Amino acid sequence: MFKGVTLGYYAPNGYFASPVAKTEIDRIAELGVPWICLVTTIMQDAFYSTRMYRDFRNTPSDDELIDIIRYIHSKDIKVMLRPMIECHDGTQRSYLTLPQGEIQPGMAFNYRNEWFDNYACLTRHYLRIASKTGCEAYGFDSELNNLVGCSKNWLKIVELARSLYSGHLTTCFIRTERYIDLLNDKDFWFYSLDSVGTSYYYPATEDGKGTVESMVEFMKPNAETMRRFAEKYGKCFYLGECGCCSVENATRLPYYWKNGKYYDGKQQADYMAAVIRLFEDQPWWGGMFWWKWDQQIVRPDFLDDPAGDKGFIIYGKPAAEVMRQWCRG
Repeated sequence: MFKGVTLGYYAPNGYFASPVAKTEIDRIAELGVPWICLVTTIMQDAFYSTRMYRDFRNTPSDDELIDIIRYIHSKDIKVMLRPMIECHDGTQRSYLTLPQGEIQPGMAFNYRNEWFDNYACLTRHYLRIASKTGCEAYGFDSELNNLVGCSKNWLKIVELARSLYSGHLTTCFIRTERYIDLLNDKDFWFYSLDSVGTSYYYPATEDGKGTVESMVEFMKPNAETMRRFAEKYGKCFYLGECGCCSVENATRLPYYWKNGKYYDGKQQADYMAAVIRLFEDQPWWGGMFWWKWDQQIVRPDFLDDPAGDKGFIIYGKPAAEVMRQWCRG
């Protein structure tokens, strides 16, 4: 089972080589967290670009990535290496759009094939690092929802990965469970993986008020949808991202940071506890990675209350104890 946190989203070049990064890993180890989903950010210019690349500002160097993975392993923590694409034009990964076909004779457009050809190069590069450092798992990005149906392209990527790497292969999408009909095709690329994850930021209350028990009841319909997907899939199904801000009323829109004005660590802790309680007895549940451990992008909205950071991070907040108890339970 995955019991972990996500570390390094948008970490700049040089961060993983810093004492600060090692301190964060020491703190994760203190909580007894057995997994880290380690993110290295890969850039492309726009949501329709077909070429992605390592950026001297936003992408950690290979050497620092290798060194930090070894440091994580020295703390007896397992690593899922997950390169994640971001766009310089500010659009999110989920907006990536890659049309392909021919409308005018002799004027074919091949955005999809060109993108996947370059993604194969990215995969080859980072799987060498994953193999060299003994990463226990490797993730094919996260939330590339417009590309989920490109099964033939993904199957080629997975085939390449299997030839280079013997560890656990996975991916994650927004509301993956909504794609249950795609599982009717037994050649669909999800079956070539070892697991599939979903991003989980579902509301747990209508108004930001409620107990852990009432939040569990509120979210049960989501669990039922996931159960149907997981049982049909027949492999590990987990929460590839799960998070909630520590701000008042956060449980009504966990992914959002403007639910209220004031810090409320209990909201975040109760949400985490409710998610764990909702799923922990489900035999199909493969665990979760909390989004996220560190905040690399400065968001003033998170820092305007002296009582505490209103963002997703949990260190020094009540949710850290919930995580500790779950991981050590």
